[in-house]
Amino acid sequence: MATSQCPGGICDGFVDLLHSPESWSVSHPGWQHDAAWDDMVTAAESGCRTCRVFLKAASCFPPQPFYVSFLCKPAKVWGESGQCTFTGAFHLSIVYQNIIKLFKPDDGSFCDWPLPPLPQNKRDLSLDGKVTIATSWLTVCRDNHSDCNSYSEGVDEDTTKLPKRILDVSPPDGHGQLRLYETPEEAKGRYIALSHRWGQTQPLTTTKGTIGNWKQTIPWRHVPQAFRDAITVTRELGTRYLWIDSLCIIQDDHDDWSKQAQEMCSIYSNALLTISATRCDEGCTDTLFPDFQHSVTVDGDPSITVAVRAEGPHVSSSTHYPLLQRAWVFQERLLSRRILHFGYDELNWECMEKAWCECDPNTIYATLPHLKSSRSRNPTSALAPNVPTSAHHDMWRRMIYWYTQQQLTFSTDRGPAILGLAKEHMTLTRPKNSVYLSGLWSDSLVGDLAWEVTAVVVAGPVRPDTTAEPRLPGPTWSWTTVADAICMWPLHWVDSATTEVLDIVPPPAFAVPPTVTSAALDLKSTRHCITLKGKALKGISTNSKDPAVARDRKKFYNAWFEASFGVASGTFNFASDYPPPSESGDSIVVSDGEMVWWLHLGTNPVEGSNPSNRPLENIGLVLRCVDKTLGLYERIGLAGSRQEQWGDQGEEIVASLV
Repeated sequence: MATSQCPGGICDGFVDLLHSPESWSVSHPGWQHDAAWDDMVTAAESGCRTCRVFLKAASCFPPQPFYVSFLCKPAKVWGESGQCTFTGAFHLSIVYQNIIKLFKPDDGSFCDWPLPPLPQNKRDLSLDGKVTIATSWLTVCRDNHSDCNSYSEGVDEDTTKLPKRILDVSPPDGHGQLRLYETPEEAKGRYIALSHRWGQTQPLTTTKGTIGNWKQTIPWRHVPQAFRDAITVTRELGTRYLWIDSLCIIQDDHDDWSKQAQEMCSIYSNALLTISATRCDEGCTDTLFPDFQHSVTVDGDPSITVAVRAEGPHVSSSTHYPLLQRAWVFQERLLSRRILHFGYDELNWECMEKAWCECDPNTIYATLPHLKSSRSRNPTSALAPNVPTSAHHDMWRRMIYWYTQQQLTFSTDRGPAILGLAKEHMTLTRPKNSVYLSGLWSDSLVGDLAWEVTAVVVAGPVRPDTTAEPRLPGPTWSWTTVADAICMWPLHWVDSATTEVLDIVPPPAFAVPPTVTSAALDLKSTRHCITLKGKALKGISTNSKDPAVARDRKKFYNAWFEASFGVASGTFNFASDYPPPSESGDSIVVSDGEMVWWLHLGTNPVEGSNPSNRPLENIGLVLRCVDKTLGLYERIGLAGSRQEQWGDQGEEIVASLV
């Protein structure tokens, strides 16, 4: 058995395995050893060749870790027939912030460790190699995927209507000039869209002052790297036009921005392909083609050279990719029929039917569960007309749950950033007389009103208290006026038999509202009212004065509800739309002495209970009366009780929600 001569025996087990390749097999559980970074540094300085390799390999990808794990597992390779075989080599991974894998170098340098050769995606990072892979995926999709081809009402990508403005990346004169093209009304053609992160600053935009120049030519020296790469890929895929939001929308023109925000559905759904700058953490200054080609050589007897590569996560791991945590990008992913992700170290593909990656041709990983595959117009789709109406309602509510967990740079984009999906949802699933109501729908309104705040995602006040602090524009009954993640009740919701929608005065269906403040908002206006009739409990607002209670959000809100409505402790769970209380204990839900109401909306089975015999939870709106004469009420939260009697308790009221 070999001896490592490693101080402290950090890599003894590893060296033993190096000299026992016959012990590796499909069933071998692998080997793992954990070590402190400082111990490995000490061993390397004391002459351990193995630890010197580990140290130099890990140093290729800063920051330096405090703790590392070395993982050895049998290496597998995929053949052309799709069969997996195990080689005599093994994968060596160094795990800390990233996963770093070691391979045999492909330049013939000496390596006496039984490492696997570099896989194709780790070896060929050139433009030509990436375009070849992307072209093959695109060809398979266009030739075989009925869901993808039936998308956007089955219009062929070559004859689709072009957006109002588009980048012409390959004009007929052949000089490679780039310009902004304002299309005629019925102009048709094939185009690609770009999904990207703006970053802290946007170095290239179209404004009222630049649009004239950009229509002539956009100087290449002004184009940021991610845009350059996207333009190059578009040209290599044989496509003339590319849509980039920052250049195709006039950024300092609210009217133009508002109109184009309403066109996101057609812009992304009609595109041949969406290029996603998924790996570009710093925005458009990053490149789509990173240089991850590292190798390390360690002198010794003998010297050894190993290739070092970072193992990038698949796009299903959205927490690793800041771009995929953005609300606008969430919409873009769902609206696009095909997406080509440029990940940290490989390409990933998403379409209506498949999801592929370079590292394993048989890998089909999960992406946006229950959502992506339902975007087609195929009769077997989850949103097809023959599917029960309740499933359509459930799909929208699940979509909103995922959407509100995403991030926005500007909280006022909460409503606009979902308009494209709302338009598509109306086309695919809603009856012709249904009206879109700021994130809710008229044909499922009572159930849609039963949304609740579940977690704080965006810092700052969510709903103003009694001060004139900024608030998100829109009516208080809409979830688009809060910046938190929200939950809407799923498939088994049942409307209350005693609750009726009497009237709806809707906001403009797909308009982008101007920014307003609470001081400018007239709650006594009957604009955008929803008038309900139903059974309601009446209470008088009573806030807890206990600082210890105020420091616990759930205790604070439940204590307020119990005291205000005179119900026993534990009877109701109250989720407030207001920001959490301050530690000083001076926060309030509603001023003491104000009249408040709990209006019953319906029932929903308790989560986690036996599906065949689930107890029901009675859900209702918590309201504050803002004008008794006009019968106007503001929504302040949602409360539920598992006690059956509360479903038909209280007096009948008519409440116009503003």
